[in-house]
Amino acid sequence: MNVRGKLFILLAAFGLAIGLTSVLPLSAQPPAATSGAESAQQQHDPLADLSPENRALFDAIREASQQDRDADVLANGKKLLPALQVNTRLADFVTEITAIAAVETGDLSDALTLIKPFVDAHPKDWRALSTLVRVYAESGEKAQRDQQLAQLIALHKHSLDPDFTKLHIFPIQKVNLHSGYVVFLYPFEPLTPFNSYLEALVFTSNGKQEYRIELESMDADQAFFKAKKPGERRFSIDTFHQNEKNPNWPESQALNGFVDGVFDYDAMRDKMIAVANDKEASHK
Repeated sequence: MNVRGKLFILLAAFGLAIGLTSVLPLSAQPPAATSGAESAQQQHDPLADLSPENRALFDAIREASQQDRDADVLANGKKLLPALQVNTRLADFVTEITAIAAVETGDLSDALTLIKPFVDAHPKDWRALSTLVRVYAESGEKAQRDQQLAQLIALHKHSLDPDFTKLHIFPIQKVNLHSGYVVFLYPFEPLTPFNSYLEALVFTSNGKQEYRIELESMDADQAFFKAKKPGERRFSIDTFHQNEKNPNWPESQALNGFVDGVFDYDAMRDKMIAVANDKEASHK
């Protein structure tokens, strides 16, 4: 997927794309003061042990990732992984980036084969766990998706990893529209100030973001609703368009209707997809 803007930041954080620009994330942690021999051993570059052929595969993966060529990342990753020693940082890194490429190309079977054993072995790896949530979401495996989603949210709540705690939303599912596609972003908790429960970025078929849709449930909208239906909320579906002439101007907002009840990801997602498809049809 060709990602830009906020979606690029999200997928870079979850997809390890930043790490591919350097071998530093694959090296050992910076050592404490030690002897020269111990220091050299701790700073050993894991890529140095690769054969020329396998080093070429790794370099090809890095280049393909930087150019958003997910099919090439997947193909080269599957070739490289059998040559790597399992449970090493290098093998873990290649496993995750290859699994993500499999998701992006729609190869959910390969993605699950790669990422499920990895999550079983590394249950606190939030990047891998988020990938598994997305695999289940796009496979239609609702029970497994919800189980892993609950684990991811719990992990986020108690995590001490600053890269994880600063994230408030993650990509959970890509859905094709009649033309183009939409990427759903799931907040770990409703986003302030409008209590956004779900966000969708709408792209053209060539990967250009057109607008976004938000499912909001502002507290002010609940004043008269709560008394009639305790435990439920009133949600609004709003679309936001960036000004084409001046992107620094405020976005234009349009209300596309209300939904009353309790938050249900599948139901709310489908209503947002319907809005996206209706808007698309209205432009034809």
